[in-house]
Formats: sequence, C-alpha cells, structure tokens
Amino acid sequence: MSGKFKQVLKCTAVPLSGMVALALLASPAAAQSAAEDTGSANEIIVTAQKREERLRDVPVPVTAVGSGDLIAQNQTKAQDFFASVPGVNLQFQNNRAQLSIRGISTGPVSGNPVVGYTIDDAPFGASTGQGGLFGSAPDLDPSDLQRVEVLRGPQGTLYGASSMGGLVKYVTVDPDTKALSGSVAAGANLIKEGGEAGYNLRGALNVPVGETLAVRGSAFVRKEAGYIDNVRSGVKDANNSKVWGGRVSALWKPSDAFSLKLSGLYQIRDIYGSSNVDITTGSLYKQTDQIGSGRSRSETQMYTAELKAELGAIDVTSITAYSRAQNYDFLDFTASPLVEFAPIFPILFPGISPIGDVFRQGYNVDKVSHETRFSGSFGDNVDWIVGGFYTNEDANYDLDNYAVDPATGATLGVPINDGTGPQRGTIIVWRDTIKFKEYAGFGNLTVRLSDQFDVQFGGRYSHNDQDMFHHEWFQFDPYPNPPVEATNRPQASGSAFTYQISPRFKPSPDHMIYGRLASGYRPGGTNAVCGPLALPANVPCQFKPDKTVNYEVGAKGQFANGLFSYDLSVFNITWKDIQIVQVLDVFTYNGNAGRARSRGFEASFSLRPADGLTLSAWYSYVDAKLREEFVDANFFAQAGDRLPFSSQHSGRFSFDYKTMVDEEAELSFGGAATYVGERKGEFVPFEAAAPLRATYPGYVQFDLNASLEIRNLTLSAYVQNLTNKRGVIGGGFWNQTSYNTNWFNYSQPRTVGINAEVKF
Repeated sequence: MSGKFKQVLKCTAVPLSGMVALALLASPAAAQSAAEDTGSANEIIVTAQKREERLRDVPVPVTAVGSGDLIAQNQTKAQDFFASVPGVNLQFQNNRAQLSIRGISTGPVSGNPVVGYTIDDAPFGASTGQGGLFGSAPDLDPSDLQRVEVLRGPQGTLYGASSMGGLVKYVTVDPDTKALSGSVAAGANLIKEGGEAGYNLRGALNVPVGETLAVRGSAFVRKEAGYIDNVRSGVKDANNSKVWGGRVSALWKPSDAFSLKLSGLYQIRDIYGSSNVDITTGSLYKQTDQIGSGRSRSETQMYTAELKAELGAIDVTSITAYSRAQNYDFLDFTASPLVEFAPIFPILFPGISPIGDVFRQGYNVDKVSHETRFSGSFGDNVDWIVGGFYTNEDANYDLDNYAVDPATGATLGVPINDGTGPQRGTIIVWRDTIKFKEYAGFGNLTVRLSDQFDVQFGGRYSHNDQDMFHHEWFQFDPYPNPPVEATNRPQASGSAFTYQISPRFKPSPDHMIYGRLASGYRPGGTNAVCGPLALPANVPCQFKPDKTVNYEVGAKGQFANGLFSYDLSVFNITWKDIQIVQVLDVFTYNGNAGRARSRGFEASFSLRPADGLTLSAWYSYVDAKLREEFVDANFFAQAGDRLPFSSQHSGRFSFDYKTMVDEEAELSFGGAATYVGERKGEFVPFEAAAPLRATYPGYVQFDLNASLEIRNLTLSAYVQNLTNKRGVIGGGFWNQTSYNTNWFNYSQPRTVGINAEVKF
C-alpha cells in the first residue's frame, strides 16, 4: 500500500477511544418510532413472518423504519439508509449499493445474490449474478413506502433462494377506502464542494371510489447534486443524478373477508458520472475517469396483484408479480489487468498514448413470480402456513468494449490484451441470455405448549433449472484481424431443503426469549466461458450452490409500558461451499471455496426518560472470517482472513425530542452519531497481491434534523454528515468496478437541506 494511500485514508480513521465511546450506540430513533403503529404508541407491527405481528414478538432480528423518518433525515438513497442498520455494511459499486448482512459476502460480483429483496412480498431482482443487478439494493423513493424491514440472518424457509444473508422488505402504502387525502412536498439541499443545489418534489393522492374501492397515486422527482469534478473532461460536479417515478394502486375490498389490490411502480434513475475519487489528484473531490465513462441508468418497473380471502377458518393469500429491471453502465477499465494494451496501438493510432478503455455493460431481467399460501389454526394451540412458489426469469448481460482517445473520448478501435498465451487478444463483444426457473413448497408450524412457551418449525424444498446462451466475439492480436465468433450453452440445476426451528418463551406479555436454528441457500449457476471454449484451462460450466446455517439466541422486551425497551441477540453462522469469483487470463468466472463463519452479537436499546424524549442506541459486533484457505493460480485467501466489507464493530446513538409549542404546533428535533468500523475490501486474485488488499478505516458520521408541524403544514431541516467526515465505502486494490488501485468511493460530504409538506 502506497504512502500516499495511507495518508489520504488517515483522515477517515477513528481512534480506539472513539469506538469505545460509541460502544453503547444504537437503533435509530426512527427505527422504533415510525414503522407502523397499531394500538398503543409503542406498538410496531411488522410482517417479517408473512403475518402481522408486534415487532417485539417476532423471533427474528428485525429493524423496521418508517418512510417519514427516511424523508426527515434525507435518507433517500439505499446507501444512506442501510449504513445505519445493525449488522449491515455496504460496498458502493457502479453507483449502486451492495449489501453485506452479518458479514455474509465475498464480493459484489461473486456468485449469485446473498441478500433477498421483496416489494410487497413479491421478490425483486434476478436470482442469478450474470443477469439483473448483481444483488444490489433497489433505490425506491421513500414517498412510495410505508416502511422498510430488514431481517438479519438466513431467511430461506419463508423467502427462499438468495436470502442466505438476510432479507430486505419494502412495504408500500395501501389505498384507503375511508377518506380523500393527499400531500404535496418540496425541498432543496446543498452539498459541500458542490455547485448547483439539489431538489425534490413529491405528491400523493388517495381517492375513495364508493365504500369498497379506493385508488392511490404518487409521483416524485429528485435531483441529486454532484460534488466531484472530473479533471480529465473538465466537467464540474460530474456525479450528479436525477431520479423520478411514481406508483398507482387500487384496492377493492367488498367485505372484511375479501380484498384485491393491484399496483404498478415505475422509476428511473439517471446518473451522469461516477462517484470515483482518484487519490493521486491530492483531493477527495476530483476524479480522472475517461471521457464517456461513469454514466449509468436504471429503469425499474413492477406490477403486482395481491388477493386475500377468508375461506371459513382458512386465510388465503395469492401474490402474482411481474417486474422488469433494465440497467446499463459505462465503466473506465483502462487500469484493468484484463485490458493491458499491446505495443501495436501506437502504430495503429500514432500520436495517441496512452490509450483509454471504456466498456458498456447492460444487465436486464424480466421476472414473473407467483406465490399462494394458506394459513389457519388447529384448535387454540397450533397455527400453520403452507404455500407454493414459482418464478420464471429471463435475464440478459451485454458487454461492448472500446479503445478511446483519453483527450476527446473518441472511439479508436479495439483494446488488445497482452494475455499470457501465444495468441493475445480480448473479448470485444459479450452477450449472455440466462433463463432461470424455480419451484418451491414451504410450510411453517407454530405449536403452543403453554400460554408462555411455543415452538415454530419451518421447511422449504425448492428446485431450479438454468440455461445460458453465451455469444462472444474475440479480437486476436495483431489487429485488425477479423474477430472470432464463439458460442456456448452451459446449463445448471439444483435442489435445496432449508429449515428453521424457533422456540420462544414469554415470561410476560412484555418480554420474550427465543432461540433460532435456521438455514439459507443460494442456487449455483453457469459459467459463460467454460469447457472447450476455455481451453486449455479447466473451467467448470456449473458452479455449486452454497448454504448458511444460523444458530441464534435472542431476547426482546420492554419495561414500564415502553419506558425502556431492548433487543438482544447472539449468533453463529456457518457457511460452506462459498461462491467466489476467479480470474483466468482475460475473463472471470465463478467457483466454490470451502467454509467460513460469522459470529457476534447485537444489542439495541431505547429509553424514554421524559415526555417527548427518546434515546436510542445499538451496538453490533460481527466477526466474519474464512475457516479454510483457498489458494490456486487464480485466487488467494487464507484461513482467518476477514470477509469483505464487514465491520467488526459498528454502532449508533440517536435522540429524538418532541414538544407542543401551542395547541396546534409541534416542534421536534433529533440527531444521531453512527460509527462504521474498519472493513476489508475484496479478496485478491494472486498471492503476490495479498498485502495490497484494501483496508477501509472506521469513521463516525453525525446527523441532525428538526421539524415544525403546524396543523397540516410541516417544515423541516436537516444536516447530514455534520463534521464532513469522508468515510471510505468502496474501491482500492482489486476493485472490480475499475481495477484502479487509486480509485475510491467516499460517503457524501456535509449536506444541508430543507423540506416543506402540506397534507390534506
């Protein structure tokens, strides 16, 4: 690691004393205040187990945050919100947030997704890494949401594949048949080092149509200001973006025993430049990305039909969904070891040196899913849920590679790789089509052995089939020889059984102690360049599924009607047949390593010492390491190495105070200090590179917010990152966004903003 690199990162380091001072930090006040209140002011209702339950009764570690708190704190992007959830870390890649829950990750493009996402209980995103979003968190605007629930640990029984690390549930706002209502909101913000201001506009309208039907619509537009200048292109505030979209839903409820909800969601996010920072510039606000790179776009559509019916003593829920995610990125791969330009370029393009490399990658997925489940009871002591699930996905991954003039961004020709074989060259065009089908059946049984003790049993069997058609054009040296066309049709299939056992003891209605034995898995998959196409290397056409098993003990409860509440858990997760990415000459492929484990504990507390005042804190300790080394010609990792992007220590302290100014006005203000501990970057491909594996220092971020509510008008203000701490959230050696060892992503600089909202 270079001295300059150490010097630049030193500014984000947190001394040990700072970590100790934050050892009792905790769950955002938001997490406990605005999820969804039912009954008393302290009752938070969630649907983590596919039925409505009080948060403190769920034998699963869950964080629930309401949309109002996300907007009040300007946590409008995935990387803003998830950085403040216990046990969750993120790595920023291609302008998207990749999550690691309790350390279960080996990198953003290693195998298939490890965290599952649902929108109104319908799965979102591809089940495979080659198609879709590589497991990135969808960036849904909070105005469309009622709350977000984050379930930590494997959730394979109720939610199936790709939830082996955890699950994120987005719960949208339902139409209301009781009254006409709506809201209009606007806001603006300024970012330190930025030029133009950012802004947001939001609106929603709920219209009852008779006594049994209601329609709700919402729309928003959000401009996110940039603050990083591109010194190569001369563009100021290059990393600005714009997000817009909306949602329409209709609820028909002719009786208490039947309802049908139809909804459609559409959102576009345009990012006009990357958030890469080149530390060789001597600034944390400058980049050197090639002209024409950094641009990305994501288009999200989702259409859902949810039917609920009571058939005597049996409740039926049927959810059918169709989603489409279309995405592309333009990436600067000039520094990649996979694209080293041969000496032929100065001959082909005299006077241009060095040559840049930009490639466009597109990853899209069309997904149809259906789930029907039945629930009921046998007498007073047995509750049950059984159901079936099906998904059919068509995903595409495209790559186009260009040699460019660094001075103008003009396309020059084809980049040639130095390679290792007698015929040097590179893949200039890559096309993958992946078809994924999965069938599953699941069941959950709760047996009450007494008024205070029950046991939950769950199981799920699933089977998947995958077919890939790979098409590539390979350009050999010397250029301009005609490119060679090649195709491949690898296949994969697999089955899995996941399970969970959760004994739960309630010494009183306000306290609960639980145990949890639960497993999760993600399917294996196909390698595009394999078999004869990869000769002389022995690359398998199929990589195996991997599996996690979680052993956990926890307790939740409250004293004095919510004066003090707590949520504690101790866990040990074992992980075997880990999916990893490996490198072979000019391409990467997926394989399987041995074992890893993640163990730790999480503690959350909330105290209400006075009327209107809430103090909250959480602390998370996660020790996620490899149990077995994996060393070959294309990958290097030793037993005891920490898994990527997981911080051993993290925590948060927050306060929230509300008081009535007069009979019609309420003033509130709050603040939070969030500590993100030291993390490691991706594993390295070769033993010689092991000392260069990136280390991301820990940091503390302070946030403030305040609001004044006068009748139906709310005025609010916020400051994010008060001390302008620049925490590292991605980049460094073997950063597969760019492979540039000097490029990093940092947390957003200090941001000051105001919002105004009128409700009717």
